[in-house]
Amino acid sequence: MSFLKELRRRNVIRVALAYLAGAWLLVQVLETLLPIFGLSETLARIVVVFLAIALVPVLVLSWVFEWTPQGLKRDSELEPAESSAPQTAKVLDRAMMVVLALALAYFAIDKFALDPGRDVEIAAKAAERARSEALVGSYDKSIAVLPFANMTGDPQQVYLSDGIAEELLNLLARIPNLRVISRSSAFTFRGDVDLQEVVEKLNVSHVLEGSVRRSGDRIRVTAQLIEARTDTHIWSKAFERRLGEIFATQEEIAMLVVSELQPALIGEVPTARRTNEEAYSLYLQARYLKNLGSPEEEDQANVLVRRALELDPDFVPAWTLLALMAVQHGDPELAGEATQRALEIDPDNAMANALLGGGQIFIENDLETGVRTIQRALAQEPNNPEVLKWAAAMARAIGHFDTSIELLRRAVRDDPLCNRCWYELARSQYSGGRLDEAEASIRRYQSLGLPGLGGSYTLGSILLLKGEAEAALEQFDTAHTAPDFKGGYLAHRAMTLYTLGRREEFELTLAELVTTRDEEAPYEIAGVYAWTGDLDAAFDWLDRGLQGLDDTSLRVRFPIGDPFLEPLHDDPRWETMWARIGFGAERLAAVEFRIPPDPLAAAAIR
Repeated sequence: MSFLKELRRRNVIRVALAYLAGAWLLVQVLETLLPIFGLSETLARIVVVFLAIALVPVLVLSWVFEWTPQGLKRDSELEPAESSAPQTAKVLDRAMMVVLALALAYFAIDKFALDPGRDVEIAAKAAERARSEALVGSYDKSIAVLPFANMTGDPQQVYLSDGIAEELLNLLARIPNLRVISRSSAFTFRGDVDLQEVVEKLNVSHVLEGSVRRSGDRIRVTAQLIEARTDTHIWSKAFERRLGEIFATQEEIAMLVVSELQPALIGEVPTARRTNEEAYSLYLQARYLKNLGSPEEEDQANVLVRRALELDPDFVPAWTLLALMAVQHGDPELAGEATQRALEIDPDNAMANALLGGGQIFIENDLETGVRTIQRALAQEPNNPEVLKWAAAMARAIGHFDTSIELLRRAVRDDPLCNRCWYELARSQYSGGRLDEAEASIRRYQSLGLPGLGGSYTLGSILLLKGEAEAALEQFDTAHTAPDFKGGYLAHRAMTLYTLGRREEFELTLAELVTTRDEEAPYEIAGVYAWTGDLDAAFDWLDRGLQGLDDTSLRVRFPIGDPFLEPLHDDPRWETMWARIGFGAERLAAVEFRIPPDPLAAAAIR
């Protein structure tokens, strides 16, 4: 008997096929289930290796032994009449048919139920991977300044180590041709960090890390530059100075970085803005507390920055910090005063010019001058993430959506872990009608897993506009738990219910919206009526919102780029409403919002 016939007689080939089919199905199911439970891909690899190793003993056992009604017996001990190989072959054939049926069912479920929901995510990951490869390949002149370690032994001094690292980051960011990762992304890496993770998440070639130790008015700063992709230390140096000499230390560290990264391609090192020791310490504390973000800490930050300005009325960073906090707290008068004071001292300060431009647009209704001022800010510091985000917000506010998108793409390039940046990018893409891109951006925002804004609400709005009403409703129900988005939740849920033909639920939801939000955001109610085709009711609610508000409030509160109000655009009343507050279509179209060329355009995100 030939060896092949003997393999068939002993069912070794059938056992091998059944084993491989079952193993393949098990691996496919694991690949689907492991991410759902947050388990690592390592477990799947272990299972694959185990199954591969186990194949050999399974085949050996099927050759040596045979399963009979009396149990497992050696094949050599059986008479031909005692062999149950034919019956075993039938059982194995049935088993293979069952496994193949299960595989076919799994394929159908995966293809038609699970795969559509993954398409956007897969496309986003592919685009992100392509951007990552382009950035890592092109950005040899790139750096992430990680938070310096606080070696003082006093947790209250962390503001100093963070502040020095952030000031150094800001100093390097003023070099146009050097890509510097923004604080909100770089400062997510603290303590012992995996440099390969830094490379993967930040797309950066170099890392600057260090430590700060303070004793009285003496300070010791250590810094080391690392080639991140190879984990190679390029240089390391310690500086022992008085706190008041920290500005010269920052400049010296920056010069060492630039000298390593070929100054001919980067340019000169900018100088640090100087002040006295106490004012600088207060300013660092204020900025640290502002970044923590709670109302109590922001109040403390406001007190500290004012004390810093009492000690040094000419310290521009403190004035711009005060202006930013005033904007966030809705105090345009204080924001304007602080901005003007900063510009009196330093007319070329980029952040102050950006804030001035916003005031000219919204407060003074001088769109043309405001845009020119913001363009000047972008030319002064084209890589400043705060300037980029502020300019993008202004561009979106006056309907220049493509410009806003380009600016926010630059922002996420240099701040890839900034959840606010991805959220704002999604909003600009959504307002500009680029729904697939908006969906990818908001899913990227959600994947960061950071607390904050209305990701589910925004994703639901995008899905509704794309005609995916059932999926949108699931997202709105998730967003219902966020109080800040209750009005939007009710409005968009009402529109979704209307689209799905659930009219009774639609009427109840609209009634709740009118009861709870009629004075706060009437344009949300107008959006519902516009969506359902009742244009007169929509304009009635918009008119109600126009009453009792000054023109500045109207420009801030009524969004130009709300796609749910699009059915109103062809009605003459729409243009009349916007012309009343100085945002008429002809005027907006006439405003040229040209942004300066990107110094890092060779690897800009597309």
